Amino acid sequence: MARRKKFSIDDIFEAAFQIVCKSGIENLTARAIAQELKSSTMPIYTCVNSIREVEEAVVKRAWRVLQNYQARSWSGDAFIDMGLGYVLFSKEEKYLFKCIHDESYEEINTLFSKRNFEINLKMLAENPMLKNLSKATAEKILFHGFLFSHGFASLLNSGISTNVRSLNSEQAIIELFKEAYEFSWKGLKSAIE
Repeated sequence: MARRKKFSIDDIFEAAFQIVCKSGIENLTARAIAQELKSSTMPIYTCVNSIREVEEAVVKRAWRVLQNYQARSWSGDAFIDMGLGYVLFSKEEKYLFKCIHDESYEEINTLFSKRNFEINLKMLAENPMLKNLSKATAEKILFHGFLFSHGFASLLNSGISTNVRSLNSEQAIIELFKEAYEFSWKGLKSAIE
């Protein structure tokens, strides 16, 4: 009689995701997954073809986690919330943020980045700032917002900036982001008008 598999592929993906959240994708190995599952490595290789398959599943899930952060209401303004979600994701999910920018997964990250952009564009379709603009102009505004948010998020994630590193609470990050957004919005508004 054949032995029944102890773990499903979903169990393996979940264990891998937890490892990456705690210590980064560079520490994701079959042995680490086995330790997380309190198992040997054999069940892992009976469920998946390679560790690369597991890594890719984790990277895809990281994108879904990011989208959840961006869809949350942080300030009440969907445009600000989207950027804040990205920034807070980089702080709270440091290793997942690194996954979605890892060149080793360029194909997945390019595809999911495009999807994320389209989802965000749809979320902003009714925003007063973008409502009456052409799609090309709305895309440009969203991209510029991303450039600003990515810079802030990268500084926060890396911890290299003393000014950003001193932001030790979610509220402090939100306040600084909103202040910077106001400066940017004034310039953007004058460019639109």
